Amino acid sequence: MKPKTENRKPKTRLLLLLVLVTGVTFFYLNSALPQETLEAQGISFRLIPGGTYLLGSPTGEPGRYADESLPHQVRLGPFYLAVQETTNAQYGRFLKATGHPAPLYWEDKNLNAPNQPVVGVTWEDAVAFTQWLTQATGVPHRLPTEQEWEAASRGGLIGQPFPWGSAAPDAAGVFRANYRANDLSKRRFHLTAPVGSFPANGFGLFDMAGNVAEWCLDRYHPLGSGGPFKPRILRLLKGGSWYSSARDLRCAARQSAAPDYTDGYIGFRVVRPFSSAH
Repeated sequence: MKPKTENRKPKTRLLLLLVLVTGVTFFYLNSALPQETLEAQGISFRLIPGGTYLLGSPTGEPGRYADESLPHQVRLGPFYLAVQETTNAQYGRFLKATGHPAPLYWEDKNLNAPNQPVVGVTWEDAVAFTQWLTQATGVPHRLPTEQEWEAASRGGLIGQPFPWGSAAPDAAGVFRANYRANDLSKRRFHLTAPVGSFPANGFGLFDMAGNVAEWCLDRYHPLGSGGPFKPRILRLLKGGSWYSSARDLRCAARQSAAPDYTDGYIGFRVVRPFSSAH
């Protein structure tokens, strides 16, 4: 009888392993995948996993500004972030539904194609859009925090300056973002590019560097010496733009502007908080 008992053990282990794998696979296919991408009012969202992220930049990172935090870990819960910057077509639905004043450059033929990112929006305009989206969908929406934005921009990479890694934005003649390159003759776009014109990062997000600088929810809090803007209430901008140099495309780079400021290089994208009910 003893040999039969010994022969039974591997089969039992194999059966348990099969059940476990099947159960995990079933859970993944029926729970994780449907939550990976959501859509609302023509906006697609990707699920950014919760976990510990390394943010900031080391002192030796080329192009680093003094007003950037040193590398540090933050713990974030999962959240959904728009795959692309908010487009003119998406923003147009908001204008039509609410009667909100059109932004600067709305009639500019160089900037107002449906698939170009909306520009000329103030921080207040961007917040108004998220409030309308919340009302229209019945699900909360808002601007990303600086930590959320930076974590998402890195696409799962650790300690790399750009969303794609360490290579320069135009290394080997391949442009990885829409920005103000040293050789303007090689640029594909001289103003905003249609969203998604450059490869996505590891989280499937487009234009996390360049194209338009994106409003964040946070107030600007100076780091280091305090900066020249301390007395004013400013808001964060991340990602650099078509008007930026390469150093501003880095994930840790920070810009700021007054909440009522507007320009042709400023846009935004939207967060949809995670819910297990999705």
